[in-house]
Amino acid sequence: MERAATVRCEEARFALLDVLIGRTPPDVRRVVDAHLAVCGECRQEAADLEETIGLLRHVPAPAVPEGFWADFMIRLEQQIGREPVSIGTRLRRWLATPPRVLGPVAATAAVVVILAGSALLRQPETLRPSPHAQVAPFLTESMKMFLPRLSETVQLWQSGLGTLDAEPLFEPPHDSP
Repeated sequence: MERAATVRCEEARFALLDVLIGRTPPDVRRVVDAHLAVCGECRQEAADLEETIGLLRHVPAPAVPEGFWADFMIRLEQQIGREPVSIGTRLRRWLATPPRVLGPVAATAAVVVILAGSALLRQPETLRPSPHAQVAPFLTESMKMFLPRLSETVQLWQSGLGTLDAEPLFEPPHDSP
């Protein structure tokens, strides 16, 4: 609603209920009151609405019988289950989703795509090169000649003979005095 000094009847009637129950700021109330002072039709509409509000305030709140809501929900679920929903209706409902829901949905979809992509692009464990293949480019010919039995030494070490608490295979030479 415009907050100008004058309003049209349509705008004043739209704001009447909020003005009568006190939900509008003072400036809007002043503009609507000014319109009601010059418009007899809107003044009559306001009087009728005020009378209706007064009658509704005197009506006691309805008391629902025990178990009403549980039975209501069961009947509602049954009714929903009986009515088939077409694909077009489902699509319209989905497209009418409030925009505030689309952000989290898009973020979730992005995370799923990233996780699926990383799982698909990851190399299986069997395709990774062996430790020997990783070291081979760094071994020169002189190293191979100097350590001809390197693989045997590695095998010995892997079999447990190279552990820290194992007894030495050879006694270290004693220092001669």
